[in-house]
Amino acid sequence: MKNNNKDKSAATEFGAESKTYDKNYDLAHDRYPDHVFRLRIFLELLATLKPTQLLDAGCGSGVPLANFLNAKYNAYGFDLSPDMVVQAKQNVKASGHDDSRVFQGDLDNFSPPTSQKFDAIAALGAVYYTPNTLVTLRNLKSHLTDNGDLIFSLRNDLFSLFSLNKYSVEYLTESIYPVRELSTGLRNSVEEFLSAKFTDADVAQLFENVDERQIRSQLHNPLTVVTELLDPIGMELVNIYYYHFHALPPIFEHTHPKEFRELSATYESPSDWRGLFMASCFVVHARPKS
Repeated sequence: MKNNNKDKSAATEFGAESKTYDKNYDLAHDRYPDHVFRLRIFLELLATLKPTQLLDAGCGSGVPLANFLNAKYNAYGFDLSPDMVVQAKQNVKASGHDDSRVFQGDLDNFSPPTSQKFDAIAALGAVYYTPNTLVTLRNLKSHLTDNGDLIFSLRNDLFSLFSLNKYSVEYLTESIYPVRELSTGLRNSVEEFLSAKFTDADVAQLFENVDERQIRSQLHNPLTVVTELLDPIGMELVNIYYYHFHALPPIFEHTHPKEFRELSATYESPSDWRGLFMASCFVVHARPKS
């Protein structure tokens, strides 16, 4: 899928959802619980790593941060949106923790309330909304100990091949087929052929959230994360985990939402190789190179 680079304020858009964002972590909510599956991946990784000081970068409304604190981690969290910070403070306090653990900051420029570096930084759904992923990751790494763990989620560019819609056409013509090398006539024929094969059915949009509101969103290929993102900042890959599986092309979530979501949930296995194409998102676990 194409990156969505229209100049909209992520802080404003997310802030508009601050009062309702918690529903994304509610299994009973009428929406696919991708946030729940993502949080499970982070919690399982952290349970193995057992960090002494943890940072939740882009903490949103604070549900994950509250979970981290409940798990007895010495955790802090920040968000760009003032409204999200307010909501996160409320959620953290409601969980029995000091709300001063939540502060406002930009992923590319923030000042933690502690001078000690973190031995784990978690960024659940924020990195791909920044203008330059490398700049963001480099800044996060600067707040990490020499042997710390950086865990962050990204959007899967390869999912475009599985979606079988207009995004498949864009991906094939921009990243796979050498259309720029073709004559005008052949290029037009190829594009017309693909457009006829991958069409969007005329169905009503059944749901909307911040991801559909034309804010900046970066997509990344899990096969090139090391060379494009980790090597340039001196980090090495530990593992990749997939989430938000789609059992079928996404059009069927609109036409048969209940059956689609129930079936897709059975595929949520973070280490399943099919996630390379079937999952729209993935989690990267990386460490500084020794």
